Formats: sequence, structure tokens, C-alpha cells
Amino acid sequence: MNRTYLYVSPEEYTEVEVSGAHWDDRSKCWYVDANEDTAKFAKWLPDERSEDEFTIASNEAFVASANIACWQCHHRIEVICVYCESGTVCDEPLTRFTVSNLWATDGHLAEQLTQWPFFTRDDSQGAYANHCPHCGAVQDELYLHSEPEHPFFSIPRAEPAAVKLTPLNGRVQMSGDESFES
Repeated sequence: MNRTYLYVSPEEYTEVEVSGAHWDDRSKCWYVDANEDTAKFAKWLPDERSEDEFTIASNEAFVASANIACWQCHHRIEVICVYCESGTVCDEPLTRFTVSNLWATDGHLAEQLTQWPFFTRDDSQGAYANHCPHCGAVQDELYLHSEPEHPFFSIPRAEPAAVKLTPLNGRVQMSGDESFES
């Protein structure tokens, strides 16, 4: 499945749909297939988006995953976040940080995140969020990152096997809130 993901604001959904783009319900993103003429989608293509539109970039990023109990139905579920061993935040170098409240991704990262179908854009929050596959409840980022007992509070100091790291390929760019230990 070779797709080019598009950067489309909610105000432009009708326009991009009329232009022939397709909606990926799993990643909550618009895309065009590789064999489609992309000229009419130029304003939404990743290559047209300036690097300075993203606040975070990393060549050494991972999807961090952990298992928690859903706050609503209490089933054990997988939750994820982006973890960067190194990268830049607003052009300042930073090491060992997580990204929460992820609200924008480049097409390369959006495509890789489709492997986690329950981490999708939550329109009510304007950002990606973990959703319970059993009851659909959004898992609040605050309860995943902010306290020592939360799974993504300190990934470098996590118990062995508590957090699984899956490498992301290539350079990824995004906007969100970074968290790190001082």
C-alpha cells in the first residue's frame, strides 16, 4: 500500500474530497494513491510543507508502547507515544524526550503510525490520542506522561520490558508537547 498523506485542515476537507483524495479512517488522514496525479493536491503535499512548520524533528525516534488498564472499561490495552533519543525542539537540541499532545505530523510519520490503529486523531482535542479498542474511550495524555507511575514519564528509567521501543524509519517531523527529565 503506497500512499502519499496530505496535510489538510478541517476547513478544507470538502475541497480535498471533491478533488479526489481518499480518507484513511484508521489514521484519520487524507491521502492519494501512488498512481494518482498529485498536481491538483500540490497545496496539501508534504513536500510543499516547510520544515519550519514543525516544532520537533528527529532522526532517532521510536514508537514507545506500554500496556495499561483503560480508565473506562478497565481492559488491558496498548498505548503509545513518540520517544526521541535525540532531536530538536524549536531548533534546540534535546535528548531522551517524549512527545505528547501530538497535533501535526509529516506524511512519513503519519504513514508509520498507521501500524497502531487505535492511536488516531481525536477531533475534540485537536491532537492524536490513544483510544481503547474495547470501549472507544480516549486515554488522557496527562495520565500517560506526567507522574512517575505513568508509563511514559521516564522511558530511559522504565522497568525492563515495561516499555517497548519500535524504531521509526528516517527523519520524522511533528508538532506537540515535549517532556523530558531535567
